[in-house]
Amino acid sequence: MILDKFRLKRTVAFIFLCLFFSYKSFSNGRSDSLVIVAKDVSQSTKNRLSAYADLVYHFEVSDPEKAIELGKEGLLLPVIDSLKSDLAYLYVNMAFVYNTAQEYDDAIPYFQKAADVYEEAGNIKKAAVQLRNIGVIHRKLGNYGKSIKFQLNSLEKFEAIDDINGQVSCLMNIGNIYVFQKQADLALPYYKKAYDMANNQDDALLIADATNSYAIGFDHSLKKDTALYYYLIAIDKYLELEKWVKKAKTEHNVALIYMGEEDYKKAEKMLLSSLEVFNQLPASMDVEKATIQVNLARVYDYTNRHELAIENFKKALEVFKSKGVKTEEKSTLEYLSKSLAKQGQYTEAFELQSEFILLKDSIQNVEITKEIAELNERYESEKKEKEILNLQYKNKQEAQMKWFVVSISIAIVSLLIIIFLIYRQRSIKEAEKNKNRLEQNARELDILRQKIAKGTTQYTLPYEFTFDREEINFLLKDSLSDRELDVFMLLLKGSSNKAIGEKLFVSVNTIKFHLQNIYVKLDVDNRIGAVRAISRKKISEKDFELSDYKSN
Repeated sequence: MILDKFRLKRTVAFIFLCLFFSYKSFSNGRSDSLVIVAKDVSQSTKNRLSAYADLVYHFEVSDPEKAIELGKEGLLLPVIDSLKSDLAYLYVNMAFVYNTAQEYDDAIPYFQKAADVYEEAGNIKKAAVQLRNIGVIHRKLGNYGKSIKFQLNSLEKFEAIDDINGQVSCLMNIGNIYVFQKQADLALPYYKKAYDMANNQDDALLIADATNSYAIGFDHSLKKDTALYYYLIAIDKYLELEKWVKKAKTEHNVALIYMGEEDYKKAEKMLLSSLEVFNQLPASMDVEKATIQVNLARVYDYTNRHELAIENFKKALEVFKSKGVKTEEKSTLEYLSKSLAKQGQYTEAFELQSEFILLKDSIQNVEITKEIAELNERYESEKKEKEILNLQYKNKQEAQMKWFVVSISIAIVSLLIIIFLIYRQRSIKEAEKNKNRLEQNARELDILRQKIAKGTTQYTLPYEFTFDREEINFLLKDSLSDRELDVFMLLLKGSSNKAIGEKLFVSVNTIKFHLQNIYVKLDVDNRIGAVRAISRKKISEKDFELSDYKSN
């Protein structure tokens, strides 16, 4: 019977080795073929770019440095911008290489490039997935504000294309962000919404994930019984779907609840089941595996199995030290030193306690330094924001002043234009009025000249006479000057002031001046009076009265 068991084990081992080496041979052969295609310049750019992307994926875990090197070679290929789908796939694979290596700051730019290329290509779903990945990385880095920003951006895109799975995933991620910030009251509504949406879909894995997230929300809200209820439902669903890693992580959470209730038997069962899965996972999962080992060691310690506790504490401590996980290393040192002290191993316990104190101080210093740096960064950021706001306010004030000056200038110019137009209109009206008055005066003068003509012709025909220069001066008491005689002679002929001026080559004002002198010497006020006065000298009083009467 013992021999049969030995043969069975040997056969199983042989089959496993055959399968392993067959896979290894196939894997190496495939990678060699991809390298040949990628390096072959006779191949199309699309084929070469696709080969480089597959090579990056192939070496993601086994050789991250080679994966990145090959990825960068692929990015140097000519005319790859038009191959958006293949280019984005290469960016995604390179991002995951950095993500798996926990080099998160280097992963973010490649996820962002992939998101941009997918969006340019019109693939909104894949663009949203990459933004969601960036949000998860920012959460791991502790950049919770940026993390929520990217998750909300991703959620918006998933809503635009009515992708329920994507929306549920983003809602769960937002809940996780609030949990990491110890704000479970804010996380729970997002978990609930994700849970409700998932249960309306025909997707068993989505429902299991949403149920597990809902349990996490209750767990961190200290509603342990409700959390346990949903955790156990999620475990059953993961078991049906054979999602062993998710089942193992959920079992770890359940174990912590049982430990809090001091139900160490159930806690141990859950931890052993979880650890069984993690023992089969690659080295990249060693930190999570070590965390489970620490909690299993605590259960052993609580149940007075100190040797098993010390063994598991030491295994976990070794992993934390090698991975540089200081916080977990500190807590494990404390647990281990206390467990050793219980076993009477005081020297080693003292050494570990001293190491714990030093590491604790170091972590506190780092945290303080980080907090100071964050405060300085926040101060500089706020200072910069304040400067920007001040500059914006100053620019706004300058712009307002500029527009005020421009407005005032426009108002003044408009007022001047209005005043000018009003003045011009008045001037035009005044000129028109003067023109009309002059025309009226001219008409009146014409009428007067006609009357005068009638008075000297029609009614005095028996007494027709003419005047000469000597006769006029003879009839007058005050003789007229030669120029006044010239003016008066033309006046007697009915000429206007302008016509007299043109004939005598003098201005109208000069003519008016001479006329005034003539009027004074004749003792009259106007032309008609002047004509009448000189006529009286010439004709008899009776004839003059008759003529005057008829002319009026």
